[in-house]
Amino acid sequence: MSIRSRNKVSAEFSSASISDIVFLLLIYFMLTSAFVEQVGIKVDLPTSSSDRPTEGKGIVTVTDDGIFAWNQEKLENKDDLIPRIEQFLEKAGPDNNVITLRVDKQALFEEAAFVMAIVAENDGKIVILTEKD
Repeated sequence: MSIRSRNKVSAEFSSASISDIVFLLLIYFMLTSAFVEQVGIKVDLPTSSSDRPTEGKGIVTVTDDGIFAWNQEKLENKDDLIPRIEQFLEKAGPDNNVITLRVDKQALFEEAAFVMAIVAENDGKIVILTEKD
């Protein structure tokens, strides 16, 4: 007499649990990854051996064409930058008075010096962004 099992082995595979795990991993990596702020104006940054970035809340961008931008907003001329930096440094206070300077490596040094002079006159600090070489 042979005894037969009533339970049959199912050859089906449920992929619902795998999709849940993939979805949870996706959410985990999205929340734990460092978000890099990409400014809309293309600038070819010079290189540096330092890999310790310090960033300010105000960002000044100078392109190789001599175009100035304040926090991704293109300005008509560089003199429009002066009141924006002055207002930012007044509101920022002595602890948060850091401005990030993004200058294309093909831009004239005179344009970078113009921004540095404005920040220095208003008792601010400046950080110049570079790429790691």
